[in-house]
Amino acid sequence: MNTMNKKIFPVFMFLFLFGFTSCLDDEVLEMLDPRSDFLGTWVVSESCVRLNYEVEIVADPDNELRVLLYNFALTGPGYDPAYGNVVLNKINVPEQIIGDNWKVSGSGTLQDDGSISWSYYIEIAGDGSNCEADYEKP
Repeated sequence: MNTMNKKIFPVFMFLFLFGFTSCLDDEVLEMLDPRSDFLGTWVVSESCVRLNYEVEIVADPDNELRVLLYNFALTGPGYDPAYGNVVLNKINVPEQIIGDNWKVSGSGTLQDDGSISWSYYIEIAGDGSNCEADYEKP
């Protein structure tokens, strides 16, 4: 190898590896984010209201393990989202107040087919119900 190639080769390798790893970092971070499989718009089929509706699950920018569930339990537009904490293949929704003073709590488990099976409790005006729901990607 001549002298010029010996000087250019390390620079070339540095640029190549830096460019490759910067792309790889984004992919690895997405794979390592436990929330990634849960994010997006979901079509909900629920036992309590027996309606189909949509829920949007987004990553909480302030907490790396938390997701925000817009329209959880069919609260409707204009309300703050419910939140859940992701642990492995499960979203745990701790007891909280959403919508028009509705109390909710429960969990959803990511299934092998990519859907989420939910079991949760909802109390509206003192009337409580245990609900089951299936979330599927449209």
